[in-house]
Amino acid sequence: MKPPTSRLLRGALATTAAGLAALLPLAGTATASPFVGHAHRTVTTADGDTFRLKLAAAPAVLPAQGGTAYVKGTGYNRAQGIFLAFCVIPDSVRVGDPATYTQVPTPCLGGREATDGSSRRITDTGTGTPGVTIPYEEGGSFRTTLNLRPEIADGVVCDVNVRCAIVTRADFTATGVRLYDQYIPVHFGR
Repeated sequence: MKPPTSRLLRGALATTAAGLAALLPLAGTATASPFVGHAHRTVTTADGDTFRLKLAAAPAVLPAQGGTAYVKGTGYNRAQGIFLAFCVIPDSVRVGDPATYTQVPTPCLGGREATDGSSRRITDTGTGTPGVTIPYEEGGSFRTTLNLRPEIADGVVCDVNVRCAIVTRADFTATGVRLYDQYIPVHFGR
């Protein structure tokens, strides 16, 4: 008698797929994969408070026309609002080297007033644009989605003439502060 391998294989594949579907939107810094991007850094404010920022996004490779990325952050300073957006990586930035994070990531898809899901403001101030502004969760955390497309602006196209990333940065209350800058590069299939 043959063992019921096809039934076992189907069950194992279904379990694996369900586990990946649950893991990817909430992934942390465990592995590097084309499906999950991550960034992390430890920062200390002028007041001496230390924050361990972690950012994850899935997928980090989207179809050529764009798509939705699931984004999760933890460890952010709840006293400082941030923008979560999809932006051009400045030429001087080497992703993963915060010493090079000296310029504001720009231009960005959408903007502060966008309601197309391409950006978010995360803050505890209770003010902001409905549908764009969301509050921090416990521990300086947030979970949301971003709707991304490769053309950031007229003639500015990711993977063609610029590098692009899901980014966090201090919101308009501290535009010049680079402590909260993080980058997760995103690519689009052809």
